[in-house]
Amino acid sequence: MNMTANYHTHTYLCHHATGTQRDYIERAIEAGWKTIGFSDHVPMPFPDGHQTRYRVRLEDLRYYMWILENLREEYKDRIEILIGFEAEYYPSCFENMLRVLEPYAYDYLILGQHYVREESEGIYSSDPTDDPEILHRYVETTLEGLSTGKYTYFAHPDIINYTPNDDIYKKEMTYLCEECKKMDIPLEINILGLEPRRAYPSERFFKIAAEVGNSFVLGVDAHQLKAVGNMETLAMAENFAARLGITPLKTVKIRNPKG
Repeated sequence: MNMTANYHTHTYLCHHATGTQRDYIERAIEAGWKTIGFSDHVPMPFPDGHQTRYRVRLEDLRYYMWILENLREEYKDRIEILIGFEAEYYPSCFENMLRVLEPYAYDYLILGQHYVREESEGIYSSDPTDDPEILHRYVETTLEGLSTGKYTYFAHPDIINYTPNDDIYKKEMTYLCEECKKMDIPLEINILGLEPRRAYPSERFFKIAAEVGNSFVLGVDAHQLKAVGNMETLAMAENFAARLGITPLKTVKIRNPKG
């Protein structure tokens, strides 16, 4: 499978990635991609004024949109450029987040739930836990977010690092996958997690998802230019999917978050 579309791309504007938007576009063209979607971490207007170090800053949002809109026009005959954001679903500031984005003509959101429910609670999704209540809250929160209809797909849905391999995990994740299937939400096999090896992509999660019959998408989750067109990590992702009988989508249907 030759990868021709990636919707999960970060840039230096999120303060924990490197490379400019133009750098990634040029690299994507070299790699033979037909579509590149930018999805830097969304500015999040926390009620208490809290700032997260790994996001596009509110004061940089206008520039983020301006540079990508101009590059989209410049490269329109060479590659499709989509403008999006990776966004958690935090109930306390979700509506304010949408209001902040409302003036801008962005294309999509992907759900990446880095904290279990609210960032202020400090429960990081990928920290190991044996608490079934944390797993349950993660499942309930992400499904609540996806049910808004604002998200195109679910990035690293298996980021929750519940360590027991027990019936509770299978029950919760089966429910998560079944509900995502009902909503026609593709689940991302996150390529960044393959090197260096993280707790995701999780084979036990994707075994469940494959049995449920979900749809899947490969996401590079690029934070460095070397991730674009990296044949070694792409082969690892393809082998991972093949072992589980998964055929990832080549493209996904973009959900207009303003629709």
